[in-house]
This record gives sequence, structure tokens and C-alpha cells, in this order.
Amino acid sequence: MKLLAQAQARLPEVGLTEKVARNAWNAAAGTRARVATALRTMASGIERCMYCSESLGTAIDHFEPLRLAPHRVFDWYNHLLACSFCNSHAKGGTFPQDTATGEPLIIDPTADEPAHHLRLSLTSGEYHCLTPRGCATIDVFQLNRGPLRKGRLDAVGQCLDTLAGCAALLAADDTAGAQKRMLRLRRQPLADVLQELRRIADRPSAAVVLGDEAAIEALRALYGQPVAKPVFIPQQTSRHQSDCRSCKFASAEG
Repeated sequence: MKLLAQAQARLPEVGLTEKVARNAWNAAAGTRARVATALRTMASGIERCMYCSESLGTAIDHFEPLRLAPHRVFDWYNHLLACSFCNSHAKGGTFPQDTATGEPLIIDPTADEPAHHLRLSLTSGEYHCLTPRGCATIDVFQLNRGPLRKGRLDAVGQCLDTLAGCAALLAADDTAGAQKRMLRLRRQPLADVLQELRRIADRPSAAVVLGDEAAIEALRALYGQPVAKPVFIPQQTSRHQSDCRSCKFASAEG
């Protein structure tokens, strides 16, 4: 983005501090507005937070905090749309890193494939971590807090109900009507639920697990088969289960 490059060029080449970077960011109102507009068009649902997928994205988050990387203040690839909870209350300046490599331990939803690190249970509404990065992401953003889990379970029901309606429309050769309903699904909060449904829809056991064969057939028909490329999912180890703070958080909430 040209505006970002221009703003970056105005920064001092040496001695750039967090304070200087933050002041420059706060002064660049026009640039911030353009970045926010671009991010809103990229977000799932209707302008949803790129971390939790539930709440409205209201802030631009610097994925790598300015205290660690003031030089990335105007880096397009360091900007994410976030809700106030994820941006200020949960993440804030927290940025866990691998002690050996310095690589971030939280998932960048614009650059990483979350399915490599997290698994969403459609029967409990909880995320389970598959890697240390998955564990850290669940912990930092509190992805298994009660309201999110309950919201995901409601979203599963809403998705299946809508897909069952789509099946009836497809049976009546009303593909346009079915696609219109699917568009509404893609715009709803918690789009990660629909993505998980898409990911498992090509499995033979999907209809048995979800209890709605018509809904799964509609999903397959509307997205085509297979709906998702095979993804290597590492086994969840005891290390990522018993020692993970997010698992303890979910268990404590019941």
C-alpha cells in the first residue's frame, strides 16, 4: 500500500523507538483509516475479529507489538483487524516467542494455516491445540472462554439448519436460493465453525458425527467435492493436553 510506504519512509532510519513509532502511527489518521477499510474487507463474516471470529473488529492490531518491532509500525503484513477484547484485554503487549528461534508462538491468521495448530470440536465448541503454537494462541486469546464455546455450539446448529434448508432448495433445483442462504452463513460471526464443517464434510463419517446427512450433502454440493484438501494434522500429545493452560481453563468453566 502506497500510503504505508510513504509513512514508513518518514520514520528515522536509526534510533527508532516504540514511542516514536506509536506517535507516528497515531498521527497518521488517514493511513489508519485506509488500512482499517482494507482489513474489514478481508475479515471473515461481516468485519469480524481475525483472532476470535466472534466480535466486531474495531481496532488495528500490530501482530508483532511495537515494543518489539517499532520498525514494523507501517508494515502491511503486521496489521490485523481485532476486537477490543482480543486486542486490548487478551493480547495487549503479550507476544510469546520460541526461546530458541525467536519465532512467534501465536498464530498469524493471515499467514498461517490454523488447522495445522488447532482443532475445533463441533460437539463441545472448544479448541484443542495440536502444537505449542496452538496452545499459546488458545491461552493468549482465551479462545475457550464460556461465551465463545456456547456461541460456537449455537453456530453449529444454525449452520446445520441452514444447510438442511439448502438441501431442500437443491432438491427443487433452486441453486440460486441455496447459494443465497450460504452467503448469509458466510457473513455470520464465528465463521470458523463453517470452515470446520467444510473441512470435515468430505469424510465418510461426517453425517454420522453431525447427525444430519442432508445438511452435509448440501455442503458438499455447494462447495464441490472434496471441499477441502487433505491436511496433515499431528497427533495431540499429552504435553499439549495436560500442561496447556487453555485446557485447564475450559475444564474449570465446565
